[in-house]
Formats: sequence, C-alpha cells, structure tokens
Amino acid sequence: MKIIDTYLIKEFLYTFIGVLFICAIILLVYMIIESYDEILENKPGFYYTFSYFANSLPFKLIEVVPLAVVISVLFTVGTLAKNKEILALSFSGMSTVRIAMPLFCAGAVISILTIYFNEAVVPGCEERAGYIEQAFIRGKGEKIITKTKDIFVKGSGQRFYMMRDFDSRHNIMSQPTILDLNTTGSALVQRIDADRAELVSGEGSERSWRFFGAIKWVYGEDGRLKTMQRFQKPIEIPMEEGLEKFLSNPKRPEEMNFLELRDYIRILERRGESVSYYKTDLYLKLAFPFASLIIMVIGFACAVKAQTSNIVMGFGLGILFTIGYYALTAFCQAMGHNLVLAPLIAGLAPNMVFLLIGGYLLYKSA
Repeated sequence: MKIIDTYLIKEFLYTFIGVLFICAIILLVYMIIESYDEILENKPGFYYTFSYFANSLPFKLIEVVPLAVVISVLFTVGTLAKNKEILALSFSGMSTVRIAMPLFCAGAVISILTIYFNEAVVPGCEERAGYIEQAFIRGKGEKIITKTKDIFVKGSGQRFYMMRDFDSRHNIMSQPTILDLNTTGSALVQRIDADRAELVSGEGSERSWRFFGAIKWVYGEDGRLKTMQRFQKPIEIPMEEGLEKFLSNPKRPEEMNFLELRDYIRILERRGESVSYYKTDLYLKLAFPFASLIIMVIGFACAVKAQTSNIVMGFGLGILFTIGYYALTAFCQAMGHNLVLAPLIAGLAPNMVFLLIGGYLLYKSA
C-alpha cells in the first residue's frame, strides 16, 4: 500500500507544481500586458518594475491554487481510471476512499501551506506592490503616497481631527486641530491646535502623540471659553488606538493578515463604523485556504468516473465545479460587502455548499 500511496502523491505533486508554474507564467504575462502602457510612460526602471511583478504574484498565485489542485487531481486520477488501474485497485480490495486518502493528505498540506502564505507572505507583498504601483508604475511619486492632504475625519466618540496633511511614513501630523464635542454633539468642549504632532513609540490601547507649539482651549457647558493655554514645550497627549491607520490611506484586507484585520475591525467598531466589508473578507481568509481540499474531493470523484465514461466528461465536470466555486465565492463576497448576507454566512457558505457536493459525489463514486 505504501508503494501505491507514494506513487499517487508523487504523480499528483509533479503535476501540481507544473500546473502552478504554468499559471505563474500566464499571470505574469497578463500583468505585463495590463501595465505595459504605464511602464513605458512613467519609466519606473528595472528594479521597481521587477519588484512590482514579484510582489504582485503571490496573492494572484494563491487565488489559482484550487484550480491547479483540481487540474492535477483530474489528470492524475483520470489517467489511472482510464487505464483501468483504479478498477484493478478496487478488485484488490482497496475502497475508493482508501485510494483517495494519500491525495487528500497532500491536499491538507497544500491548505496548511496556503494559510501560512496568506498570513506571512501575501500581506507584505501586497502592501509593497500597492506602494510601488502608485508611486512608480503610475508615476504619482513617493510624497503623494505617503502624504494625505486636507484631512477631516471623525474619531471615537465625539472627537474630530483636522490637519493640513499626514505623513504616513513617519506618522507626523502637519497643523493638526483636535475638536472634542459634548455627548450630544451640540457644543464644543475642547480644542487643541498645534504646528505639528508626531506619534510616540509605544504599545497599548492609547498611544501618545507629541504636539509641538500646542494651544489648548477649554469651553464650558454654555459654550463660552473657560481657559486658553499656550505650551512653549512639546506636550504628549494620549490618543485613540490605531489613529495613524485612519489618517493615512487605509490598507486593503489582502494587505493585512488575519490578526491585523481582526484588530482593524475591532477599532472600526469602536468608532461606530460599518464593518461588513472587512468582516466578510476576514471569514474568507479562514475559509479560502481549505478550498483546495474541498475542490480536490470533487475533482477526485469526477476523475474516478472516467473508468466507466469518457475522460473528457470527467475533466469537464471537475473544471465546471471549480468555476462554480469561484463564482459562488465572488457572489457571496459581494452580498456580504453590501450586508445582503451576514458576513459569516457570506464567508463560509461556498465551502459548506461545495463540501456537501463533494461528499455526495465521493459517496456515489464509492
């Protein structure tokens, strides 16, 4: 049995690596064609061009892993089924599920590796790719990317932030104004103006900012000025958690790992903002890595049927089910973003639906 298991795993992995390599070439060609005009126009240079493609590829490659898995299973098992080798193994006493076990183990390893790459590799690559694309491929320059101008945002509670610009690379506010209103939002309680402010390194729910040239006004309940204080020396003021994330250009979900995205959602909820968009993508981060294993079950069940029917039909069904999974995932994601579906259902529903389909097909093939 070990010889058969080793043979199946080797044939599957050889095919999987080959298919994934072909997918990488196709994706690179597509990205080059898509960015060709902008590269010629803005001339970012070889280093930034190469870095952009190298950092863009991991996320796109992770997305096609389920497709590569199903093609590999269809080719490996379909060939064995067409040559009656699956039938011979069945007559020797091996059940269909037993034959599939080494492949399912390989699929589980691929899912675990997908989780690792999604958490450790993809977020950093996507962040760097987005920065290089805006600053060099599209020719906007580093200052445009790192500086957000004319900011007016609401903080937690009844606090508002205004400033000329914010340098996200060094976490520096330029000419900031912080306004605190009363609980009803009808009157000003406190105002702080400064020439600039910078984030003081530190951890915790409240991180301090150092204000230079600060002036502080405090108002009474009747709206009249009570005190005004001008600070000659820099002062440190505790500010809300994650403020720098909202003053700069916000990250996309794919630029954050699971824990970062979870914390970002928690901060958004504290600020009273809608989190359906981010919660849907959070649950997809949990569900999508297991798509390879689920699609593998369906692909195996379709490929096994090639011993009694046309192998092209088995391949066609396997690819069709995979396209169906991608389509359902995209549909549920859109529904979750727009709160038509609860984020939890939107994120996990495609896996649950296709897990049931895969279980039924595997049962029928057995």
